[in-house]
Amino acid sequence: MEDKQALCVDILVNGYVQAYVDFFYLTHRPDAQVVIGSDDQATDTSNGAVPADKLPFVKDQLSQAEVARRRGDTKAVYAAYEQLAELFSELADQRTSVYFWEKCAEISRLTADGEGEAKAMRALGVAHQALGDVTTAISYFEKLNNLAQTSGEKDKERLAATHLYAAYNLMAAEADGNGDLMLALAYREKGLTAANSSEERSMVSKAHFMLGQAHEKLAEMSHLNEAVANYKPYLTLCEQAEDNEGQGAACFALARTYQRLENHSTSQQYLQRYLQLAEATGKPSSQAEACCALGVLYNQQGDYVNAVFFLERFFELARSMGDRVMLDKVHCTSCMLSLLRGRCHFLSEQV
Repeated sequence: MEDKQALCVDILVNGYVQAYVDFFYLTHRPDAQVVIGSDDQATDTSNGAVPADKLPFVKDQLSQAEVARRRGDTKAVYAAYEQLAELFSELADQRTSVYFWEKCAEISRLTADGEGEAKAMRALGVAHQALGDVTTAISYFEKLNNLAQTSGEKDKERLAATHLYAAYNLMAAEADGNGDLMLALAYREKGLTAANSSEERSMVSKAHFMLGQAHEKLAEMSHLNEAVANYKPYLTLCEQAEDNEGQGAACFALARTYQRLENHSTSQQYLQRYLQLAEATGKPSSQAEACCALGVLYNQQGDYVNAVFFLERFFELARSMGDRVMLDKVHCTSCMLSLLRGRCHFLSEQV
Protein backbone atom coordinates (compact mmCIF):
# COMPACT_ATOMS: atom_id res chain seq x y z
CA MET A 1 0.00 0.00 0.00
CA GLU A 2 1.39 3.37 -1.03
CA ASP A 3 1.92 5.90 1.75
CA LYS A 4 0.69 9.46 1.54
CA GLN A 5 4.15 10.89 0.83
CA ALA A 6 4.58 8.68 -2.25
CA LEU A 7 1.10 9.62 -3.43
CA CYS A 8 1.85 13.32 -2.99
CA VAL A 9 5.03 12.95 -5.07
CA ASP A 10 3.11 11.08 -7.77
CA ILE A 11 0.52 13.87 -8.02
CA LEU A 12 3.24 16.51 -8.36
CA VAL A 13 5.21 14.51 -10.94
CA ASN A 14 2.07 14.38 -13.08
CA GLY A 15 1.67 18.15 -12.78
CA TYR A 16 -1.64 18.24 -10.90
CA VAL A 17 -0.98 21.26 -8.71
CA GLN A 18 -4.52 21.85 -7.40
CA ALA A 19 -4.95 18.14 -6.74
CA TYR A 20 -1.69 18.17 -4.77
CA VAL A 21 -2.85 21.13 -2.65
CA ASP A 22 -6.17 19.43 -1.81
CA PHE A 23 -4.56 16.04 -1.15
CA PHE A 24 -1.84 17.54 1.06
CA TYR A 25 -4.46 19.45 3.07
CA LEU A 26 -6.64 16.36 3.51
CA THR A 27 -3.76 14.19 4.73
CA HIS A 28 -1.89 16.75 6.82
CA ARG A 29 -4.65 18.39 8.84
CA PRO A 30 -3.81 18.69 12.57
CA ASP A 31 -6.55 16.20 13.44
CA ALA A 32 -5.95 13.91 10.46
CA GLN A 33 -3.70 10.90 10.58
CA VAL A 34 -3.72 7.61 8.75
CA VAL A 35 -4.34 4.77 11.18
CA ILE A 36 -3.40 1.20 10.27
CA GLY A 37 -5.10 -1.65 12.13
CA SER A 38 -3.34 -4.77 13.35
CA ASP A 39 -4.57 -6.61 10.25
CA ASP A 40 -2.94 -3.95 8.07
CA GLN A 41 -6.37 -2.52 7.21
CA ALA A 42 -7.23 1.15 7.60
CA THR A 43 -9.44 2.16 10.51
CA ASP A 44 -11.61 5.26 10.56
CA THR A 45 -11.08 7.11 13.85
CA SER A 46 -13.81 9.68 13.06
CA ASN A 47 -11.37 12.49 13.82
CA GLY A 48 -10.69 13.63 10.28
CA ALA A 49 -8.38 10.73 9.49
CA VAL A 50 -8.35 9.31 5.97
CA PRO A 51 -8.13 5.49 6.04
CA ALA A 52 -4.95 4.34 4.35
CA ASP A 53 -6.79 2.12 1.89
CA LYS A 54 -8.83 5.13 0.71
CA LEU A 55 -5.84 7.37 -0.07
CA PRO A 56 -5.31 6.10 -3.65
CA PHE A 57 -8.99 6.67 -4.40
CA VAL A 58 -8.81 10.23 -3.03
CA LYS A 59 -5.67 10.91 -5.07
CA ASP A 60 -7.25 9.52 -8.27
CA GLN A 61 -10.47 11.53 -7.92
CA LEU A 62 -8.61 14.77 -7.24
CA SER A 63 -6.37 14.14 -10.24
CA GLN A 64 -9.34 13.30 -12.47
CA ALA A 65 -11.08 16.50 -11.39
CA GLU A 66 -8.06 18.57 -12.39
CA VAL A 67 -7.70 16.82 -15.78
CA ALA A 68 -11.41 17.32 -16.47
CA ARG A 69 -11.25 20.98 -15.46
CA ARG A 70 -8.39 21.62 -17.90
CA ARG A 71 -10.36 20.19 -20.81
CA GLY A 72 -13.57 21.96 -19.76
CA ASP A 73 -15.51 18.81 -18.89
CA THR A 74 -17.54 20.21 -15.99
CA LYS A 75 -19.71 17.09 -15.68
CA ALA A 76 -16.60 14.99 -15.04
CA VAL A 77 -15.32 17.54 -12.50
CA TYR A 78 -18.69 17.42 -10.72
CA ALA A 79 -18.67 13.60 -10.77
CA ALA A 80 -15.18 13.42 -9.22
CA TYR A 81 -16.05 15.85 -6.42
CA GLU A 82 -19.35 14.02 -5.84
CA GLN A 83 -17.45 10.75 -5.38
CA LEU A 84 -15.19 12.42 -2.81
CA ALA A 85 -18.11 14.05 -1.00
CA GLU A 86 -19.90 10.71 -0.70
CA LEU A 87 -16.73 8.98 0.50
CA PHE A 88 -16.20 11.44 3.34
CA SER A 89 -19.87 11.27 4.24
CA GLU A 90 -19.51 7.48 4.58
CA LEU A 91 -16.47 8.09 6.80
CA ALA A 92 -18.63 10.35 9.02
CA ASP A 93 -16.38 13.28 8.11
CA GLN A 94 -19.21 15.65 7.31
CA ARG A 95 -17.07 18.81 7.24
CA THR A 96 -14.93 17.46 4.43
CA SER A 97 -18.04 16.17 2.69
CA VAL A 98 -19.45 19.71 2.84
CA TYR A 99 -16.23 21.07 1.29
CA PHE A 100 -16.64 18.87 -1.79
CA TRP A 101 -20.42 19.30 -2.05
CA GLU A 102 -19.85 23.08 -2.06
CA LYS A 103 -17.52 22.60 -5.01
CA CYS A 104 -20.27 20.60 -6.74
CA ALA A 105 -22.79 23.36 -6.01
CA GLU A 106 -20.46 26.03 -7.42
CA ILE A 107 -19.90 24.04 -10.63
CA SER A 108 -23.63 23.41 -11.12
CA ARG A 109 -24.47 27.10 -10.64
CA LEU A 110 -21.80 28.21 -13.13
CA THR A 111 -23.07 25.74 -15.73
CA ALA A 112 -26.80 26.18 -15.01
CA ASP A 113 -27.05 22.50 -14.08
CA GLY A 114 -30.31 22.46 -12.11
CA GLU A 115 -30.20 18.73 -11.49
CA GLY A 116 -26.67 18.89 -10.12
CA GLU A 117 -27.44 21.92 -7.97
CA ALA A 118 -30.52 20.25 -6.48
CA LYS A 119 -28.45 17.17 -5.59
CA ALA A 120 -25.79 19.34 -3.96
CA MET A 121 -28.35 21.42 -2.02
CA ARG A 122 -29.95 18.29 -0.58
CA ALA A 123 -26.59 16.74 0.33
CA LEU A 124 -25.38 19.98 1.96
CA GLY A 125 -28.56 20.16 4.01
CA VAL A 126 -28.19 16.58 5.17
CA ALA A 127 -24.51 17.10 6.04
CA HIS A 128 -25.13 20.29 8.04
CA GLN A 129 -28.01 18.62 9.89
CA ALA A 130 -25.67 15.75 10.78
CA LEU A 131 -23.23 18.35 12.12
CA GLY A 132 -25.97 19.78 14.32
CA ASP A 133 -26.20 23.03 12.34
CA VAL A 134 -29.92 22.76 11.63
CA THR A 135 -30.34 26.46 10.76
CA THR A 136 -27.87 26.14 7.88
CA ALA A 137 -29.42 22.82 6.89
CA ILE A 138 -32.81 24.54 6.60
CA SER A 139 -31.34 27.20 4.29
CA TYR A 140 -30.14 24.47 1.91
CA PHE A 141 -33.42 22.54 2.05
CA GLU A 142 -35.29 25.78 1.30
CA LYS A 143 -33.02 26.35 -1.71
CA LEU A 144 -33.78 22.80 -2.83
CA ASN A 145 -37.48 23.55 -2.46
CA ASN A 146 -37.15 26.76 -4.51
CA LEU A 147 -35.30 24.90 -7.26
CA ALA A 148 -37.99 22.22 -7.33
CA GLN A 149 -40.78 24.80 -7.52
CA THR A 150 -39.00 26.68 -10.32
CA SER A 151 -38.51 23.51 -12.36
CA GLY A 152 -41.99 22.23 -11.55
CA GLU A 153 -40.64 18.89 -10.30
CA LYS A 154 -43.20 17.67 -7.78
CA ASP A 155 -41.08 14.73 -6.61
CA LYS A 156 -38.21 17.02 -5.65
CA GLU A 157 -40.62 19.46 -4.03
CA ARG A 158 -42.03 16.67 -1.87
CA LEU A 159 -38.50 15.52 -1.02
CA ALA A 160 -37.51 19.04 0.04
CA ALA A 161 -40.70 19.33 2.11
CA THR A 162 -39.89 16.06 3.89
CA HIS A 163 -36.44 17.35 4.85
CA LEU A 164 -37.84 20.72 5.92
CA TYR A 165 -40.49 19.03 8.07
CA ALA A 166 -37.83 17.10 9.99
CA ALA A 167 -35.55 20.13 10.34
CA TYR A 168 -38.35 22.47 11.48
CA ASN A 169 -39.35 19.92 14.12
CA LEU A 170 -35.77 19.81 15.43
CA MET A 171 -35.74 23.60 15.73
CA ALA A 172 -39.17 23.57 17.39
CA ALA A 173 -38.02 21.01 19.95
CA GLU A 174 -34.92 23.07 20.71
CA ALA A 175 -36.96 26.27 21.14
CA ASP A 176 -39.44 24.42 23.34
CA GLY A 177 -36.61 23.08 25.48
CA ASN A 178 -35.27 26.63 25.87
CA GLY A 179 -38.68 27.87 26.98
CA ASP A 180 -39.26 29.99 23.84
CA LEU A 181 -42.81 28.80 23.19
CA MET A 182 -43.60 31.40 20.52
CA LEU A 183 -40.56 30.43 18.46
CA ALA A 184 -41.48 26.76 18.90
CA LEU A 185 -44.99 27.60 17.66
CA ALA A 186 -43.58 29.37 14.58
CA TYR A 187 -41.51 26.30 13.66
CA ARG A 188 -44.47 23.96 14.25
CA GLU A 189 -46.51 26.10 11.84
CA LYS A 190 -43.73 25.82 9.27
CA GLY A 191 -43.66 22.10 9.93
CA LEU A 192 -47.36 21.80 9.08
CA THR A 193 -46.84 23.76 5.84
CA ALA A 194 -43.97 21.45 4.89
CA ALA A 195 -46.01 18.37 5.80
CA ASN A 196 -48.85 19.52 3.54
CA SER A 197 -46.37 20.03 0.70
CA SER A 198 -45.00 16.52 1.24
CA GLU A 199 -48.49 15.07 0.69
CA GLU A 200 -47.68 12.41 3.29
CA ARG A 201 -50.83 11.82 5.35
CA SER A 202 -48.97 10.46 8.37
CA MET A 203 -46.70 13.50 8.34
CA VAL A 204 -49.64 15.91 8.07
CA SER A 205 -51.35 14.07 10.92
CA LYS A 206 -48.35 14.37 13.25
CA ALA A 207 -47.80 18.00 12.27
CA HIS A 208 -51.36 18.90 13.30
CA PHE A 209 -50.93 17.15 16.64
CA MET A 210 -47.61 18.85 17.43
CA LEU A 211 -48.97 22.25 16.39
CA GLY A 212 -51.95 21.65 18.66
CA GLN A 213 -49.58 20.90 21.55
CA ALA A 214 -47.60 24.07 20.82
CA HIS A 215 -50.78 26.17 20.97
CA GLU A 216 -51.98 24.40 24.12
CA LYS A 217 -48.75 25.19 25.94
CA LEU A 218 -49.38 28.91 25.47
CA ALA A 219 -52.57 28.48 27.55
CA GLU A 220 -54.38 31.62 26.36
CA MET A 221 -57.99 31.20 25.21
CA SER A 222 -57.20 31.97 21.56
CA HIS A 223 -54.37 29.44 21.55
CA LEU A 224 -56.53 26.79 23.22
CA ASN A 225 -59.09 27.23 20.45
CA GLU A 226 -56.29 26.88 17.90
CA ALA A 227 -55.18 23.72 19.68
CA VAL A 228 -58.68 22.28 19.22
CA ALA A 229 -58.60 23.35 15.56
CA ASN A 230 -55.49 21.20 15.07
CA TYR A 231 -56.41 18.24 17.27
CA LYS A 232 -59.65 17.71 15.32
CA PRO A 233 -58.00 17.15 11.90
CA TYR A 234 -55.45 14.93 13.67
CA LEU A 235 -58.34 12.83 14.99
CA THR A 236 -59.96 12.69 11.53
CA LEU A 237 -56.73 11.58 9.86
CA CYS A 238 -56.18 8.93 12.54
CA GLU A 239 -59.72 7.66 11.98
CA GLN A 240 -59.09 7.42 8.24
CA ALA A 241 -55.86 5.53 8.90
CA GLU A 242 -57.61 3.27 11.45
CA ASP A 243 -54.98 4.30 13.98
CA ASN A 244 -56.61 3.56 17.34
CA GLU A 245 -53.63 4.74 19.36
CA GLY A 246 -53.60 8.06 17.51
CA GLN A 247 -57.35 8.43 17.97
CA GLY A 248 -56.89 7.90 21.69
CA ALA A 249 -54.19 10.55 21.88
CA ALA A 250 -56.41 12.96 19.94
CA CYS A 251 -59.43 12.33 22.14
CA PHE A 252 -57.44 12.78 25.34
CA ALA A 253 -55.86 16.00 24.01
CA LEU A 254 -59.28 17.34 22.99
CA ALA A 255 -60.77 16.38 26.36
CA ARG A 256 -57.95 18.12 28.20
CA THR A 257 -58.20 21.26 26.08
CA TYR A 258 -61.99 21.50 26.28
CA GLN A 259 -61.73 21.16 30.05
CA ARG A 260 -59.34 24.13 30.10
CA LEU A 261 -61.88 25.99 27.94
CA GLU A 262 -64.47 25.08 30.63
CA ASN A 263 -66.56 23.12 28.13
CA HIS A 264 -67.00 20.19 30.49
CA SER A 265 -69.70 18.32 28.57
CA THR A 266 -67.58 18.12 25.40
CA SER A 267 -64.54 17.22 27.48
CA GLN A 268 -66.52 14.38 29.04
CA GLN A 269 -67.57 13.06 25.61
CA TYR A 270 -63.97 12.86 24.42
CA LEU A 271 -62.84 11.23 27.69
CA GLN A 272 -65.54 8.56 27.32
CA ARG A 273 -64.38 7.90 23.78
CA TYR A 274 -60.76 7.80 24.94
CA LEU A 275 -61.72 5.19 27.53
CA GLN A 276 -63.54 3.09 24.90
CA LEU A 277 -60.49 3.19 22.62
CA ALA A 278 -58.20 2.24 25.51
CA GLU A 279 -60.42 -0.72 26.34
CA ALA A 280 -60.52 -1.79 22.68
CA THR A 281 -56.73 -1.72 22.41
CA GLY A 282 -56.23 -3.40 25.80
CA LYS A 283 -54.08 -0.64 27.30
CA PRO A 284 -54.59 -0.55 31.09
CA SER A 285 -52.42 2.56 31.56
CA SER A 286 -54.61 4.54 29.14
CA GLN A 287 -57.75 3.13 30.77
CA ALA A 288 -56.49 4.24 34.18
CA GLU A 289 -55.65 7.69 32.85
CA ALA A 290 -59.13 8.06 31.35
CA CYS A 291 -60.88 6.82 34.51
CA CYS A 292 -58.91 9.22 36.70
CA ALA A 293 -59.71 12.19 34.45
CA LEU A 294 -63.40 11.22 34.29
CA GLY A 295 -63.54 10.84 38.07
CA VAL A 296 -62.09 14.31 38.60
CA LEU A 297 -64.39 15.81 35.96
CA TYR A 298 -67.56 14.22 37.43
CA ASN A 299 -66.53 15.49 40.85
CA GLN A 300 -66.26 19.03 39.49
CA GLN A 301 -69.76 18.67 38.05
CA GLY A 302 -71.15 17.42 41.36
CA ASP A 303 -71.92 13.94 40.00
CA TYR A 304 -70.42 12.12 42.98
CA VAL A 305 -71.76 8.66 42.12
CA ASN A 306 -69.97 8.60 38.77
CA ALA A 307 -66.92 10.28 40.29
CA VAL A 308 -66.62 7.45 42.84
CA PHE A 309 -67.23 4.81 40.16
CA PHE A 310 -64.43 6.02 37.88
CA LEU A 311 -61.95 6.81 40.65
CA GLU A 312 -62.44 3.34 42.16
CA ARG A 313 -61.88 1.84 38.75
CA PHE A 314 -58.75 3.96 38.39
CA PHE A 315 -57.44 2.67 41.74
CA GLU A 316 -58.04 -0.96 40.70
CA LEU A 317 -56.25 -0.51 37.37
CA ALA A 318 -53.32 1.35 38.93
CA ARG A 319 -52.81 -1.29 41.60
CA SER A 320 -53.06 -4.15 39.11
CA MET A 321 -50.29 -2.59 37.01
CA GLY A 322 -48.04 -1.83 39.98
CA ASP A 323 -46.85 1.29 38.16
CA ARG A 324 -45.05 3.64 40.58
CA VAL A 325 -46.24 6.83 38.85
CA MET A 326 -49.83 5.59 38.84
CA LEU A 327 -49.56 4.49 42.47
CA ASP A 328 -48.30 7.95 43.44
CA LYS A 329 -51.36 9.35 41.72
CA VAL A 330 -53.50 6.94 43.73
CA HIS A 331 -52.11 8.38 46.98
CA CYS A 332 -52.82 11.92 45.77
CA THR A 333 -56.48 11.17 44.95
CA SER A 334 -57.29 8.76 47.80
CA CYS A 335 -58.43 11.60 50.07
CA MET A 336 -60.75 12.85 47.33
CA LEU A 337 -62.25 9.38 46.97
CA SER A 338 -62.84 9.08 50.71
CA LEU A 339 -64.66 12.42 50.76
CA LEU A 340 -66.72 11.44 47.72
CA ARG A 341 -67.73 8.13 49.30
CA GLY A 342 -68.82 10.08 52.37
CA ARG A 343 -70.89 12.47 50.26
CA CYS A 344 -72.52 9.60 48.38
CA HIS A 345 -73.39 7.90 51.68
CA PHE A 346 -74.79 11.16 53.06
CA LEU A 347 -76.88 11.82 49.94
CA SER A 348 -78.24 8.25 49.94
CA GLU A 349 -79.36 8.65 53.57
CA GLN A 350 -81.12 11.94 52.71
CA VAL A 351 -83.12 10.09 50.05
